[in-house]
Amino acid sequence: MKTLTLFFYVIFFMFSCLFSCTQETSQEFASHENKKIFYFSRTIDPKTFDPQAQFDVSSGDFVSSIYDTLISYHYLKRPYELTPSLLESMPEKSKDGLTLTFKIRQGIHFHDNDCFLNGKGRELIADDVIYTIKRFADSRVNTLSWFLLDDLVEGLDEYREDLKKNKDTHYDKFSISGIKKISSHSLSIKLKRDNPLALYAFASSSLSIVPREAVEKYGRKFNTTPVGTGPFILKEFNKKQTAILIKNPNYFMTYPKEGSKKDAELGFLSDAGKKLPLLDEVHIDFIPEAQPAMLKFKQGEIFWIGLDRDNFTQMAYREKDGSIALKDSWSDKYSLYQEPGLSSVYLVLNLKDKTLGKNKDLRKALAYTIDFEDKINLLNNGRAQKLHSIVPQTIWGSEDEIGNYGYDFNLSKAKEYLAKAGYPEGKNLPPLTLTLQGSSSSHRDYFEYLRNAFSKIGVTLKPDYQTWSSFLKATERGDFQLASSAWQADYPDPENFFLLFYGPNKPPGQNSSSFSNKEYDSLYEQMRFMPNSPKRLEIITRMAKILQDEVPVIYDSSPVISGLTQKWVKNFKRNMMISKPFKFLDIDKNLKDKILAKSH
Repeated sequence: MKTLTLFFYVIFFMFSCLFSCTQETSQEFASHENKKIFYFSRTIDPKTFDPQAQFDVSSGDFVSSIYDTLISYHYLKRPYELTPSLLESMPEKSKDGLTLTFKIRQGIHFHDNDCFLNGKGRELIADDVIYTIKRFADSRVNTLSWFLLDDLVEGLDEYREDLKKNKDTHYDKFSISGIKKISSHSLSIKLKRDNPLALYAFASSSLSIVPREAVEKYGRKFNTTPVGTGPFILKEFNKKQTAILIKNPNYFMTYPKEGSKKDAELGFLSDAGKKLPLLDEVHIDFIPEAQPAMLKFKQGEIFWIGLDRDNFTQMAYREKDGSIALKDSWSDKYSLYQEPGLSSVYLVLNLKDKTLGKNKDLRKALAYTIDFEDKINLLNNGRAQKLHSIVPQTIWGSEDEIGNYGYDFNLSKAKEYLAKAGYPEGKNLPPLTLTLQGSSSSHRDYFEYLRNAFSKIGVTLKPDYQTWSSFLKATERGDFQLASSAWQADYPDPENFFLLFYGPNKPPGQNSSSFSNKEYDSLYEQMRFMPNSPKRLEIITRMAKILQDEVPVIYDSSPVISGLTQKWVKNFKRNMMISKPFKFLDIDKNLKDKILAKSH
């Protein structure tokens, strides 16, 4: 979902500040007692609500609650499995594997909005899907997630180029040879080749279906005036303060009826078949620090929160097998979850930088300098796995299959390469600058750890604390020296991580390091559409070796996501492909009232 070089996800994993709390007063909190309202918070507000313009986690989470995609991920099933959303069934594939036929459910309506006749949301039809794909291909709108359909659909790349040459042209002037409308509720898409990854693109929030009327009526304001078919409607948004989502009374989906035996035992199927969403409202406040959030959580004024480093030490502990558990004083009060992440955390080195770009030995020196195992234990309570490849261990094609292609902590080698780089003991090396998102205590702790590590070989590191939006702009422009980043899987495949260093994806695309290597690009193009096989693994290994040799990236870790929910929250099963599953969640109001009455 979602995702660009996301320091947001670094926060989520490293500092677990992603889930904070609301700032409603106790009086306000009590005034909503007759509704099912889910109280939640984030550290960062969304950059935009426009599906095709966004590709950061915070924006994507809101988009996923307001809009729908053709395909989504089953909430309960593991391994993660695609399931129809706006479609009647999964797309039908032709015998040659090149044509996909999509049949849209009938009776799905957009939210009521002034952009429609008499303010009444009209029915979603095939034309909306085609319009959305055309808008997705418009480089004026989408510079971040084009890779999802790049070189995939017959005629779509040519359509994108036509729009670039004719910037004032209406979308309908040019057609796409591979996309055909069959009827009001069906269409076909012809692929350039049989591709095992093709369907994943249509589950991305960037391909959420938008109505032409809203885009044309609101223009630039469409990024703050979302109109979708999703489970919730944006009622209120105050930047860096609050957001309120209210229930879409006309939503079409129902709670899943299928799950594992364990799902049934845990009560995850008790609402099977019920109309979604189960909540009336979701109230979200934007709070950058973890401690105020945890205080609200303990007061029962936030329902779901991540465990940051300090609160983990106070409230939880690690078992011998590496799992985590709540201490006795907290285990009766809250429910604990943990789930292997589908993300990689790393440092990006900007190869356009005059100091780092042409000095491979300097980059290697920096890579050997950081003891990430120690960092994981100190800053993350051990809740991560050290990375030796760009692919997290939870996805096929990681170091579990190909071996170690990273750099392990070794001060003597760091000093050796620093001398080879022309800076013995750091002499004459100008200070390096690390760009971070935000300036919270967690960000500062991380910077201080790296500053101390670099100082041991004579390298001076300076911080560049940015806001979330300015951080995104800096990485999109390639305007940084070193940046702390992360990538959350858009789909569970290694290709989604190796694209981060594909030459044509250089800024403003996902390749924020500006890495360019002809052999790597050729190998990426070979493996991109291949099914998993020994041959694909061989290519992945060669690509990992090139990244190890050239060092455009320093691997940090892959997270284990953990946090707490209130006992009255129902149906909460952490799903890394559905980051914010608000539409599936419910509240046991009687239990909530009983617990809060005791605590007060």
